[in-house]
Amino acid sequence: MKKKTAPWLRICATLCLAGCAGLPTERAEPGQDALQAEKSLPEESAADISGNKPEQAPFTELPPRSLPADTRAYLEALSAAFRNGDRNFLLSQGEAQFEAEVRSFYDEETYLALLYRIGPYGQESPRTDTETPRLNPEEILRIEYADWGEQGPLLELHCRLIRRRGPPLPCLIMLVWRLPEPKILGRFP
Repeated sequence: MKKKTAPWLRICATLCLAGCAGLPTERAEPGQDALQAEKSLPEESAADISGNKPEQAPFTELPPRSLPADTRAYLEALSAAFRNGDRNFLLSQGEAQFEAEVRSFYDEETYLALLYRIGPYGQESPRTDTETPRLNPEEILRIEYADWGEQGPLLELHCRLIRRRGPPLPCLIMLVWRLPEPKILGRFP
């Protein structure tokens, strides 16, 4: 007479083998676990529904590595323009329709604030009780990127501008990145 293995014993053995299959074969040095866990986290995670930046996505001057090379190159050029205070380059980055409809109605610093969606312009509905934000490139040391997400044909980049004096200035860049030459879609007033 054949012995029948209890079904629960087969289940336990299967679970035990399945659990052991994912274990590492070598043990990492002390302190390496945290490094490996940090590397395994996605570098750029999208903002939550409220628009707040998650803590796993720290700000860095380098564009997110998960972006295509040509988009990273554009963002590196943008970083250099902020770092060097290149007003002409920063002004010329507006998407054609946005520039045509907005630029002639505002002074340069207000136009830049709308283009790079600084402060309240980066929010869904900016407060109207504050003074009009202005962006003077000479006051900016650098731009730092945190996270990004695709919004249809746009790339939404959560950033901040590091000023010479004062706290960092929140910035939301809406990049039309699939154009032959990427351009920025600012906030229409």
